[in-house]
Amino acid sequence: MLNNINIAGLSEFANEVKDNNIESRATYGVTLNWESGTKTTVTTKNMIVGEHKLVRDFNFTIDEPTQLLGVNSAPNPAEYMLGGLAGCMAVTFMAGATAMNIEIDQLQLEIDGELDLKGFLGLNDTNVGFPELKFIFNVKGNGTQEQYNTLIKRVSKHSPNFNTIQNEVRMIGKIAS
Repeated sequence: MLNNINIAGLSEFANEVKDNNIESRATYGVTLNWESGTKTTVTTKNMIVGEHKLVRDFNFTIDEPTQLLGVNSAPNPAEYMLGGLAGCMAVTFMAGATAMNIEIDQLQLEIDGELDLKGFLGLNDTNVGFPELKFIFNVKGNGTQEQYNTLIKRVSKHSPNFNTIQNEVRMIGKIAS
């Protein structure tokens, strides 16, 4: 064990995924139910990793601050998105550090961005997404600066959420009634 990650398990999983295309697939999903106003509840769907179905029975609430018409009862969608991005980047960083035999004592990741709400409100044609996101890894461990720089490059190449946000994603929607 290193960084509370099973090194042998990480290696075995990587070999299993490398040797079997079916094991390299992971399927995720959520269901959102509107509660009231801007408040919604999200439930995770079961996850499929390779040929394994994993029970994922988690719920979380989304709301907006009062300035954005909510009641400020929970994080808003942008905060959850940034949290999901940060979590995925941290997992990728820690898995990489463990594979490189680097012991991490402390890891904190800050992500910040600014939106222009004019586009969201339909007041102009401004891009409604974040035009840029800035992130800072605060790390304490036995790695060198060069190793930490390598890990950040690894995150930008191997973190699924980082790449989902960085690259264009095809969105396919429909209305079911």
